[in-house]
Amino acid sequence: MKNDSRYTYRTGQNPQMLRIDWDSLFRDLLREWWLILLTGLMTALLTGAVLLLRYSPQYTATTTFAISQSGFSYDQISGNLAQAETTSGQFEQVVNSSILKNQVCEDLGIGGFAASVTVQTVESSNLMEMSVTSSSPEMAYEISRSVIDNSMELMGYFLDGVTMKEIQSTVIPETPSNPLRVGRYMGAAAAAGIVVMIIILALISVYKDTVKNVEDVNLKVDAKLLGTVYYENKRKHGLKRRDAKSFSLLLTNPMLSFRYVESYRMLATRVRFALDSENKNILMVTSVSENEGKSTVAANIAVALAQEGKKVFLVDCDFRKPAQYKIFGFACPKSCDFCIAVSRQQKVRAVKQHQIPGLSVVFGKQPVGSRLDKDTFAYLGKMIRKMAQQYDYVVLDTAPMAFVADTEEYAALTDASLLVIRQDVMETCYINDAIDNLENTGTKLIGCVFNGVRTGLVEKAGAYGNYGAGAYSKYSHYNKTGSRADS
Repeated sequence: MKNDSRYTYRTGQNPQMLRIDWDSLFRDLLREWWLILLTGLMTALLTGAVLLLRYSPQYTATTTFAISQSGFSYDQISGNLAQAETTSGQFEQVVNSSILKNQVCEDLGIGGFAASVTVQTVESSNLMEMSVTSSSPEMAYEISRSVIDNSMELMGYFLDGVTMKEIQSTVIPETPSNPLRVGRYMGAAAAAGIVVMIIILALISVYKDTVKNVEDVNLKVDAKLLGTVYYENKRKHGLKRRDAKSFSLLLTNPMLSFRYVESYRMLATRVRFALDSENKNILMVTSVSENEGKSTVAANIAVALAQEGKKVFLVDCDFRKPAQYKIFGFACPKSCDFCIAVSRQQKVRAVKQHQIPGLSVVFGKQPVGSRLDKDTFAYLGKMIRKMAQQYDYVVLDTAPMAFVADTEEYAALTDASLLVIRQDVMETCYINDAIDNLENTGTKLIGCVFNGVRTGLVEKAGAYGNYGAGAYSKYSHYNKTGSRADS
C-alpha cells in the first residue's frame, strides 16, 4: 500500500477526492459513439412502434349553423351574438341528452352511440359549430345527420323567436382529425435516449477505477513510474486505414514523432539505471491484460539499449500469443521458431539485426497451447542465464498476468520486472494485485510504464484500443533481418 490517502481514494471513503478527467471522459464517449447512436435509434423505433400500436384514428364531421333572433337579419352579427351563445348552450344539452342518443341509435340501427358530440360558437360571431367525432368517417357523417334531424324537434321548446340556419352542410371527413405525428415523437425519443445513454456512459467513465493520467499512477499504483509513453497516432501521417495497420512503431521508423521516440529514450535510460543500481541484467516486461502494448515496450527498450551501445538479447516468451516476429517484420520458419524449440528443448537460434548492432532476437510464431512443464522451464531458465553472461541485458517479453500463470514462473527466472500499464484500460485493483504477485515471486519490480497516453481532446479516439501487440504486422520496408547465430 503506497499511502493512506491512496487507500482512502480506492475504497471510496473520501468522495471529495473523486476527480473528473475530461480527456478520458471525452474519449470514452467517442469510443462508444455507436452505442449512443444505437440507443437513440432503438428508442425512436420503440416509440414509433408503441405509437402505431396504440393509435386509433378519429374522424370529425362538422356542421355550421347561423343563429338569428327575430327582428334581426343573419348579417347583423352584433345583434345576434348574445342569442348565439345562449342557443349554443341549449343545443349542446339537447344533442348530448340520452333521449336524443337513443333516437339516433334507433334511427341508424346501431347498438350504441359510438361518437362524441361537441357544440361551440365561433368567437365574435353568431355562428355555431357542431362536431361529431367517431372512429369511422361514414359513422361520423351518419350520426351527424341523424343528430341534426332528430334535434330540431327537441330544440322547438327553446327556439321561441330564434331561427337556426345550416350554412355549411355536413360532409364525410377524408382525413383523421387526430393525425399521428410519429416523426416528431420519434425524434424527441431519439434525443432523450441519446442524452440518457451519454449520462450513463459518463457516470461509468467517471466512477471506473482505472489509471487515467500520470497523477493517477502516482496516487493509485503501488509501483514507481519509470516512464510515460505517449500515444502515436498512425493516421496523422496521412496514411490510409489499411496502411496505418502496417505502420511500424519500432524506434527504427524515421516517421515516428519526436515525443514518442524521446519517451522511449528516457524510459530505456531509467531502466538501465535501475538495473545497474541493483547489479541486475535480466528484465521481464509484462502487463496485466492483453493489448496494453507490452510487446512493443519490450522491443523498443531493447532497441534503445542497443542503440546506446549495449549488447541486448530480446526473447519473446509469450508462447500463447507471440508478437515480436510481427513487430520486427521477421519471417518465421519452423527451423528457428523459438516456441517450438523451447517446447522440444532444442537449440534456440537468435536473429541478429544488421540495422541495430548489438541486438539479437529470438522469436516464435507457432503458439504453444498447453502450459510449459517444469523441465521446459528449467531448460528455458538455463538458456536465459547463459545469455545473461554473454549480453549486457536480457529482455523477456512475457504473457499478460491476467490470462496465464507462467509469468510468475518467469519472474522467478529473472532479476527484475517491469509492468506496462495502458491508460484507462485495467482497474487499479487488478494492477496492484499483479504488482503484489510479482513482488511475491522474489523478483525486483523496478517500476511501471504508463503506455499509450493521450493528452488532449483533439486527438481522435477512433483507433483507441487498436494499439498493442496484436495490432502489428510485417514492415520489412523499415527493417531487414540479418544473419542467424546459434545461442
